[in-house]
Amino acid sequence: MKKVSLGIIGTAKNTGKTTTAIALVNFLVDTGISLGLTSIGYDGERVDNVTGLPKPRFFAPRGLLVATAERCLPASSARLTVLHELNVETPLGRVLLCRVSREGLVVLAGPNQKRHLRAVIERLYREGAGLTIIDGALNRMAPLAEADGVILATGAAYCREVERVARHAHYLSVICNFPPKAHLPAGASFTAETVAWDDEGRVVARTGPSLTELEQLQQFFACAGKVKFFLCPGLILSPCLSAMLEAFPSGVNYIFADPVKLMLCGDAELAHNFIETVAARGGSVGYLRPLPLLAVTVNPFYPQYRADTNEYQPAYVNREELLEKVAALAKVPVFDVVYQGAETLGQVVLDFVRAEHTGV
Repeated sequence: MKKVSLGIIGTAKNTGKTTTAIALVNFLVDTGISLGLTSIGYDGERVDNVTGLPKPRFFAPRGLLVATAERCLPASSARLTVLHELNVETPLGRVLLCRVSREGLVVLAGPNQKRHLRAVIERLYREGAGLTIIDGALNRMAPLAEADGVILATGAAYCREVERVARHAHYLSVICNFPPKAHLPAGASFTAETVAWDDEGRVVARTGPSLTELEQLQQFFACAGKVKFFLCPGLILSPCLSAMLEAFPSGVNYIFADPVKLMLCGDAELAHNFIETVAARGGSVGYLRPLPLLAVTVNPFYPQYRADTNEYQPAYVNREELLEKVAALAKVPVFDVVYQGAETLGQVVLDFVRAEHTGV
């Protein structure tokens, strides 16, 4: 039976990704699924190190599998029985795979490199985790390309303009869910380079894996009329996306390693427009490894700075308006887990896990 991993990403600090992860763990622990939990950063501290406001903390039930750095164990009130020491280093020491033998609070610090996260997930699977939840963030989400699906946490801490929050969620949902699984042209094999092929599968230009400078595309532009398939397996920045739309003809099939590469381009709206423009011109955008967005959670809270006291205080946008407007644009189910609970979101996750198990 296939094991499943689920990443939770926040569009900014304080958008509710940890709250979402906690709510899911609390719901799923009673469903009979063996859960694993890790992070690609540092989570579980008592207060925010910028605002000084309290932060949600992970309460780990007995039996939960946890992968965290060794120096986090003394800071956790839960009793963690170490099962394995992984060959993955973090600023807080080596990652340890533990089982919660006495419930309590846990502090998480995990791998921030893709290959290291892969090793942690595989170890959690071998130890019996049927579903691994990864606490992540949009600004450090590159490793989450290893996950099977993601949930997005957004809200007023990303932007107090509710319409802008909703549009951004829409852009990310299209980036994740609109392009299908891609295939290389007939006779071509995967390469770690950026490659363009003509309509007969012949290589017409190639360069390094990532496209961060326009100069890297000059050789492709010199033969733009021949390009039918274009593979970029690494990071691609928004100026390069814009330049390709201008230089390449209609009907080009663009292939990227996964949605994360476009989510990290620096401009979600531009990446969204790139996908829709390519499709309108008779071409396609596809991923070698899809990463579906299952749902969005919204959080009306944001930290408001008060100059008169030199402190931050909790503040909120209208909860109903935020939920309604994001739900209208996001193209995936949208929840406020604080007010609605996690049951419906949990059912979305369970349906995804079952579909992954059955291959549907």
